[in-house]
Amino acid sequence: MGNITISNIEDYLYLFKSKNDQFNGMSWVEPIFIAMTRAYQNEEQIKIFIENDYFKNMIEYTFQKGKTYSPVERIYDRNGLEKISSHLTSIMLKNFTDLKEVDLRDLRDYLQYLFLELMNNVADHSHSEVGGYVMTQYYPRNKKVQFVVVDRGVAFLKNMKLNFSDINNEEEAIKKALEKGVTSTVQKMYQQEKNAGFGLYAMFEILKMTGGKFVIISNDTLIRYENGNFETKILSHPWKGVVVSFEFFEANIDYDMDYFKRNYLWSEIIDDEDEDYF
Repeated sequence: MGNITISNIEDYLYLFKSKNDQFNGMSWVEPIFIAMTRAYQNEEQIKIFIENDYFKNMIEYTFQKGKTYSPVERIYDRNGLEKISSHLTSIMLKNFTDLKEVDLRDLRDYLQYLFLELMNNVADHSHSEVGGYVMTQYYPRNKKVQFVVVDRGVAFLKNMKLNFSDINNEEEAIKKALEKGVTSTVQKMYQQEKNAGFGLYAMFEILKMTGGKFVIISNDTLIRYENGNFETKILSHPWKGVVVSFEFFEANIDYDMDYFKRNYLWSEIIDDEDEDYF
């Protein structure tokens, strides 16, 4: 079966067919597949049979400290998400031993911001009965971090239809969600939308700046962004819910987080650090 990665995940979605419990023959799996497997396993309430020791340990909750990867964390709502984000970030930062203090601070700020915003999306919009699952891993050869958050919820189109009736499919819904200031929330706080629509937009802008890439899956549609280009695929084996996974390259950070927020997020709104962004 070979390696299952962010670059070929669509080739292995057939494994998530109802009640399949055989996940053998894999030589390597990345966080994107591990988190998806945990969500699938818990929704189906089945024991999964795995030969690969690393994969098996992550599914069976036997995470070992001191590794280059985090445990798989489960999220239901916003309670505790800042703690999870800080925990994931601290595990990743232990691997960057050669960075100057200022660069380490910038990396911490970017990672913690990205982790928290994408987890907030799941908490606010997924309507997933099993919640969401997150994991991250550091790859020392090219000094990159992969992060993934998945759910088994209603996906993008149903959410976006709440505010954008002219959106007709998952591809349009995903691309709309990547725009600045777009949110599917209908909640209000102090007569304003609770979310300002910056989570996926911020991820997209940061990855463009740093030469990163992402994959978003929403039901029957996969969108991949890499090397400045989009690729869309209609999946023969749909995933129920949403998968968002990105790879972030530390070496390409050019600006600190405050600069990014001022110039990419807050350039058209009041500079308010306490606002609640989507």
